[in-house]
Amino acid sequence: MVTVAQAEKHLLWHPRRQHKFVVGGGSQMSMYEWAADRSEIRHLSSQSDLSFMKCFAWSPDPSFDDLFAIGLTSGRVDLMRLEATKVARNGVLSSGPVVSLGVRNSRSCNALAFCEADPNYLAVGLDKVRGDSSLTIWDVQSCIPTLSVTNGAPSDEASVTRPHPRIARADVGPRADSRILQQHAQTEVVSALSFLPQSTHLLLAGISARWLRLFDLRTPAPLTTNVASKVSGIATNPSDANQVACCGDATVTIWDVRRLSNPLLTFSEREAAADGARPRPGSTIHRIEFSSTRRGQLAAMEKDATYVRFWDLLHVQAIDGPSDGDQSRDSSHSRVLRRSWTNLPWATSASGIKQTLSEQQEPSVLVLADTRRTKRFTRPLASFTLVPHSRPYPLTSEIMVVNKDGDLELYAVHDTPKQVAWSARGDLAVGVGRSHKLIPGFQDREVSSQPWDVSKTTDDQFTLGGRPKAISSEFIDGRRNDDGFPPGAQESLGNGKPSKSRTFSPASFRHYPLELSAVRGDTSIPVERTLEQPSRRAVNNEDGKKKTLRTQVDKPPSSKSKKHPLRTIHQIVEDDISMVMRHRVIRGYGIRSVSHNADIMQNDLCLSGTLSTLWRWMRHSREIACIPTSRIHGYDFSNQGLMGIWEGFQALPQSSEPRDSASLSDLHLAPPAFDSSSISSSLGLPSAFSQSFEDLSYGDFNAAITAILSRQGMEKTSWSPALRTNTNKSAQRELALQLCGWYLRGDELSDAIKKWEKDGQQSRAACWLVFTRQYTRALELLMRSKDEMHHLMTGTLAALIPGGTTSSELRDHSERLIVRLQDPYFRAVLTQLTSKDWSEVLEEEALPLRERLAIAFQFLEDRALSLYLHRTAERASSKGDIEGLIITGLTPGGIDILQNYVDRTGDIQTAAVLSSYVCPAKFSDMRAERWLEAYRDLLDGFRLFHHRVSFDIERGEILQEAVQNGDLPPFEWAPKHVLIRCNYCSKPMNPSVADAASKSRPTACPNCNRALPRCSVCLMTLSMTPDANRNVELLNTQAAFKDTIDDAIVICQTCRHGGHASHILDWFFGEEGSRARGVCPIADCDCHCGDEF
Repeated sequence: MVTVAQAEKHLLWHPRRQHKFVVGGGSQMSMYEWAADRSEIRHLSSQSDLSFMKCFAWSPDPSFDDLFAIGLTSGRVDLMRLEATKVARNGVLSSGPVVSLGVRNSRSCNALAFCEADPNYLAVGLDKVRGDSSLTIWDVQSCIPTLSVTNGAPSDEASVTRPHPRIARADVGPRADSRILQQHAQTEVVSALSFLPQSTHLLLAGISARWLRLFDLRTPAPLTTNVASKVSGIATNPSDANQVACCGDATVTIWDVRRLSNPLLTFSEREAAADGARPRPGSTIHRIEFSSTRRGQLAAMEKDATYVRFWDLLHVQAIDGPSDGDQSRDSSHSRVLRRSWTNLPWATSASGIKQTLSEQQEPSVLVLADTRRTKRFTRPLASFTLVPHSRPYPLTSEIMVVNKDGDLELYAVHDTPKQVAWSARGDLAVGVGRSHKLIPGFQDREVSSQPWDVSKTTDDQFTLGGRPKAISSEFIDGRRNDDGFPPGAQESLGNGKPSKSRTFSPASFRHYPLELSAVRGDTSIPVERTLEQPSRRAVNNEDGKKKTLRTQVDKPPSSKSKKHPLRTIHQIVEDDISMVMRHRVIRGYGIRSVSHNADIMQNDLCLSGTLSTLWRWMRHSREIACIPTSRIHGYDFSNQGLMGIWEGFQALPQSSEPRDSASLSDLHLAPPAFDSSSISSSLGLPSAFSQSFEDLSYGDFNAAITAILSRQGMEKTSWSPALRTNTNKSAQRELALQLCGWYLRGDELSDAIKKWEKDGQQSRAACWLVFTRQYTRALELLMRSKDEMHHLMTGTLAALIPGGTTSSELRDHSERLIVRLQDPYFRAVLTQLTSKDWSEVLEEEALPLRERLAIAFQFLEDRALSLYLHRTAERASSKGDIEGLIITGLTPGGIDILQNYVDRTGDIQTAAVLSSYVCPAKFSDMRAERWLEAYRDLLDGFRLFHHRVSFDIERGEILQEAVQNGDLPPFEWAPKHVLIRCNYCSKPMNPSVADAASKSRPTACPNCNRALPRCSVCLMTLSMTPDANRNVELLNTQAAFKDTIDDAIVICQTCRHGGHASHILDWFFGEEGSRARGVCPIADCDCHCGDEF
């Protein structure tokens, strides 16, 4: 239906998608035919005596191709045949038959709508008048014989089968027309009407410019649903019978008729600003129409516009919070929370908190992400209609437009649909039009290794939370690996101790330790190499850009011939970060071993230098700050960075007495796969426990720093920084330099100089000799080099060495030379000798970060050092440089660095693993929770279910350790999925925390105090063992497994009889295990419970 205003032209395509359309306006209607094969428009017929036409609608009746309903300004509706003039009646040409549908009170007819499912139903919308209805439902079946100009139309109403349900006939008064079925909308204005597709009784109406009303016409007093919305036009979706679009003023709203309380989508021309749209003040949407060939495509045109805009409703983005430009750029807030097994509204225990899914999900706003428009026509458009295609899946969208002068034009919008989709296993599907291409991501040539098949470099001295497992009296010697760190207990992947292969079910992880087996034959061994070569570091730190290299295993050999374009696409797919993360997790990348993570990243060419250095630094910092304990005088040094060591951090709350072992079991977690040392440590040995209340130095940060230094065998007076002024934090500087791996005393520095010279790093060795004022040794070292460039540098260095006079010409020459030098160490040396300012030396970002930090802690004053640490941390956070965690540690500031790192690289795997050490064990952060859920969903998508379960177990160990150490209150980490409910009150029979602490075995419901059922065999009242007490018993036992069926309960789900599992098994199977009985032990019960075993 279209509404005609004055002499404006309006287009309407054939309702059954034939190649005909009509143009109406003023007092004339013309029908045309579009010949697509010849690209021409043929005129078929016209009617020019419609002087009072206000609106018109085309009937979808298959018996007539030219039946129209014409709404007049008087309210009368005329049914007429537009092509009747071609047929002669009694040998005379005439305008054809007309059937009039009158009204009682004269007023304008605003809207008309035929029913698509049953074309005999016609809805008429009128202006309001006192005491009369404005919505009338007509049954025009009786008019069919009159409108027929031949004898082919059916004339007997009984011979026509009409679809059901039928519209009920209401009591409209004795003097009303018999063709009127119902009348509604008393004293209201009806501005728009539309029957829903494939429905005979559901009618949508725009009422009084305030309501969108849905009528269910199956009863004489129909049910209605009202939604507050200004409606001037309604369009139904041929592809989705439940989806409708409404326009009002300058806004288009998409609704689902099954849930009209909230719109699916609301948009306007402002959302198309990226496509060049410029909203006009006071503009209104004049016409909207769904495409019949392109699913989810909606065309809209503003009044007096020169173009038509297409909206793709299938491409939307979900954004949290308001849509008025206040969206956060944080990537963790750019997606709606997904359903997973951890956020489903499971019922929790009586003492827990029950959250539904709606409470957990944040409100989101859908924003259209794909829009395009036609060209700008020379004259303002009056109307348009979408041209249906005869072929499925067309490559273009054709549109017929008419301007205000009546000129027609067909325009094709080349909007070939392009679809790109990733599968969970790395396959990339690209669809263009009617063709598609599937690019495989990876192919498993053998079964993927399982977590127990990977031999890891285990951190035997530490729990997963970073704290020590057992007291160690060994000190760190002066030897260092290629990263500058002292060697750890185990450095290579091959040092892991293999054990027997898996011989148990993954379901028994609750009781059995996670055993390791030999390395897979195709697992490559990491190659020893130096990670901090100046040339490579200079490339990696240039504007934060990293060279991405291929990491896929089992690639075909390279060919000298020209690469096929698809080979390049294959390489892009294989180098995607998702494929890199899959390769890492299969090799054992996870929470359990930081040393193993460093070995993996050393052999991984994607960001390998930065991540490998970070993981080795974490291992090194734990060896220094966490052995034999990380908690000293009330301070927990695990996962702390250099800024925390320098400025201090908040002490732990002092407990007046140790935690009771019974209360430690309140955490409802599956017992982790601890070894004996881990179990004894987590159960409360003094090395892993909270601070003793007898600590006299509790809260003294300086005493804690001194204690760490003393247990490393370092005396306080054995070292002093190279400063011109005194420092108040000498101990903090000394510990920070140890954590950096750059605590170079006299003998250690000499060994490092010799090693650098042997490795060909003469510039690095000379740089540190100059920094430590060993100028003669620096010049001699450079003269021994075979590089003539080094010989030339000795002259410049000799002229700049302190002790002589330096001219301004020499200083200017050195500054120009600094810009041209490629070696960052020579630039740093010249900068220090010319400016004497260490802050300028530290601006040389081509130097490794730990080396710059060592310079800062060695030479900067206290205030300048604090400013430098803050400035470097902020710079790392803004660039997403994950190496900045050396400064911040795993603190809230470190989470900011991780967020920007994820935004830059997409490596959500590393973010999830690192954040699991501290969130929520030490603090809570919503971003860390989102990374965790996204990574778990990614592993599930890869079908690496055992790896995901192993990741959950390792994270559960961290949470359990945090609860046992008092960092977290007892809570239920994973909701129970199977609960026993009371037969009387229907509440979960979960013992309270008090009952669990008292180690009692309740025999009654804790909610209604009704006794539990009796055992069908022994007739004793059943009792329940609290899960918390059971977990403690399993942890305290030295046996591999001590969970028998003695305490289990078996209940038949058919007859609801049962009892102790051991007694029930004896009843049915006897002592020998053979089938003894099959009927329930209760008298008069003939249930064959034994058949269920």
